[in-house]
Amino acid sequence: MEHSDTKPLDSSTQPLESHQPTWQQPVFEPQQAAPQPEWQPGRAAGPQGYGQALPDRPARPKRYKAWIALSVLVVLAILMAAVQAAYKLRNKGADLPPAGALLPTAAGASGPSPNDLSNTFRAVAKAVKPAVVYINITETVQQQRIFPSFPGFDVPGDGGGPTKQQASGSGFIVKDDGYIITNNHVVGKADKIDVTLADGRKFRARRIGSDPESDLAVIKIDASSLPTAVLGNSEGIEQGDWVLAIGSPFGLQQTITAGIISATGRYLGPSRDGGVSQLDRYIQTDASINPGNSGGPLVNMSGEVVGINTLIYSPNYGPASTGGGNVGIGFAIPSNQARQIYGQLIKSGKVSRGYLGVLVADLDQAKASALGVDLHGGALVGDIADANGPAAKAGLKSGDVITSIDGKAVHSASELTEAVVDLPVGHSARVDFIRDGQHESASVVLAERPASSTARAQVPEENNEEGDTVQASKLGLTVETITSDMASQLKLKIQTGALVTSTDKNGAAAQAGMGQGDVIHRIGSTQVKSASDLARATKSLKSGDDVAIQFERRGTLNFVTVNID
Repeated sequence: MEHSDTKPLDSSTQPLESHQPTWQQPVFEPQQAAPQPEWQPGRAAGPQGYGQALPDRPARPKRYKAWIALSVLVVLAILMAAVQAAYKLRNKGADLPPAGALLPTAAGASGPSPNDLSNTFRAVAKAVKPAVVYINITETVQQQRIFPSFPGFDVPGDGGGPTKQQASGSGFIVKDDGYIITNNHVVGKADKIDVTLADGRKFRARRIGSDPESDLAVIKIDASSLPTAVLGNSEGIEQGDWVLAIGSPFGLQQTITAGIISATGRYLGPSRDGGVSQLDRYIQTDASINPGNSGGPLVNMSGEVVGINTLIYSPNYGPASTGGGNVGIGFAIPSNQARQIYGQLIKSGKVSRGYLGVLVADLDQAKASALGVDLHGGALVGDIADANGPAAKAGLKSGDVITSIDGKAVHSASELTEAVVDLPVGHSARVDFIRDGQHESASVVLAERPASSTARAQVPEENNEEGDTVQASKLGLTVETITSDMASQLKLKIQTGALVTSTDKNGAAAQAGMGQGDVIHRIGSTQVKSASDLARATKSLKSGDDVAIQFERRGTLNFVTVNID
């Protein structure tokens, strides 16, 4: 590829000149008259006189041929040097390693032919398809009324009240006596579960156990000698690996789609409908997954199940289990996690997990600087989730940075969550943390993880208490000092601070998610006990700064990073 800044050869370069010697005619100097020579045989008579000898023709120098050869060699050498210089100039800035220098193995391998790949797909499909099932469920849902209800009056066809609806999904047999893995969102609320095998036989299934946290469930049909699928090792997969998704999208049974592993360990965060688990680190794939694929297997080229297809991403819905269509972004629960959950569901019908009782967040540069810790130094305790929980009893509090649990280093909120849920209920764990720059430790007896839902105290939309109202213009906030009465009314965990009474919707704090009713307790490393504390602390902020703010909202302490415009 040529570059626009390529320079031609210097136009001032002069044509090469030949170095051949210049031959001059002999110079004959005038001579004095000499006596006439005598006639001698062999001499020709000339016009200058009878018997005068003719001058001999000058002989060419013996080095003539050597000069010619040397000149040709010099010209060729100069031309070759000029060509090489022009080539380097033309490719300036584009020095690339030779083919195979970076990937010697890949460069040396021709890769499978299209026929080889097709044959592999066929072999995998034939091995796994018999174990994949179609699941049809019937469940009771509460239908919303179209018109408002009035005592003693019913509107015909209004549709209010409970009603039955059907839905479908997929699953796969893991034991030949009828145990099937699928998603919790497929069968978790089902009144009736019907299973259709690959050979067309139909069975009524019963739910053995389900786990909403991981969105996995186990059902069973009464049958024997069934074909089974093998759970592989999901830790062994990598980006770029070929995979097949098998299931019943939109009720189209035994559908197979192909793609690759797009990413592993994908954390999605909370979803709009709560369908994404904070415990899952999903496998991402571009194999086409659609509604109805849920619960079906994601299979590697060895015919092993490496994931359970669970979610799709839709531009209209975000990561969701239902709604929308495939845009090439699908998610599967890793098989190693499914194996662990399956064992507990078979044994007790539920999954027990350790529980610390903290709300945690990742550190960013602003929060780390405010707390005096390294950027990846641990998990930030935003709040204590349960006043009677393990963390509260051990003395942990908001602003602590947990660095390890039971000797296992923690670098993020997700690592802490994963470490805790893997520990048994009742286990006494050593928790190391940093508080106000000091390293401390505590012994915590883990409880059983409760349901995710937690009651929250509501913050009044309006507050008529008189207080010290201050403009924090760099944050885009108007705040007032928290009084003791306000702290009691709002049921604050920290009894002092600055209450946000209004926000500039285009201001820095509002853009970071803060709003009216939030109570600010800390900005950077400065404790905020009044509105004037906040005003003083913001004076030194300048455009482009990132500052960490600790605030309280509806009874929960949070940290947020605000970028100053």
